[in-house]
Parts: sequence; structure tokens; C-alpha cells
Amino acid sequence: MTCIGMTFLILACAVPQPKIFYPFFVLIFYAFSVMPMMLAKRFSPGSETNPKTEFALFLTAGMVLSAFALPIVLAHSGVITWLACALTLISNTVNYLTMLGYVMKDSEFDAPYGGMF
Repeated sequence: MTCIGMTFLILACAVPQPKIFYPFFVLIFYAFSVMPMMLAKRFSPGSETNPKTEFALFLTAGMVLSAFALPIVLAHSGVITWLACALTLISNTVNYLTMLGYVMKDSEFDAPYGGMF
């Protein structure tokens, strides 16, 4: 699924205006959005909620929101076209849903409500 999301991101850079690579800045959010939760799971004692986990969820939500807001701000300011913005938003949706599915599948046995798959 991530290949499809990355295809939309490459199309966002190539189709509307050639050689405009500003939509690729969402890759920074893709890389950094998983780090707070990885660190919180590494340093938290067990599966109960604690302030570290809650703060990591807050940072992750902020980075995901920023990944969706960046192309909208760039399109509103005229740096990229609205078609590039739409393709980047589709890419964000596909990639973050893939990450969510992986996390839900990975936590199937230790989650209190069961996994998604």
C-alpha cells in the first residue's frame, strides 16, 4: 500500500508543474511521526497509559496534522497547485492508513480490545 501512496506523492511533484519538489517535504513528517511512539513504548513500563505515552500521542497527532496541513498551506500561498495538493493529501491518507493498519495488526495480542485484523 505504501507504494501506491508514494506513487501519488511522486505524481504530485511531476504532473502539475515539473520540477516542483515541495510536496516531498511531507516525507520528513512520515519519518518523524513514528518516533515519539517508538520511544514511548521503549521507555514505558508495561502497557498502561502514562504521561510519556500521552505526550507521545500528542506529538504524533501534531506531526500527522502537520503533514496534512503543509500541502494545503503551500497550495493556498500559490507555491504548488491544488492538483499537487490533492495528490499529496491522497498520498498522506494512504500512507498513514498503512501505518495505522500495521500498528493495529502488530498490537493484536497485547491490545485490550483486540487488533484490527
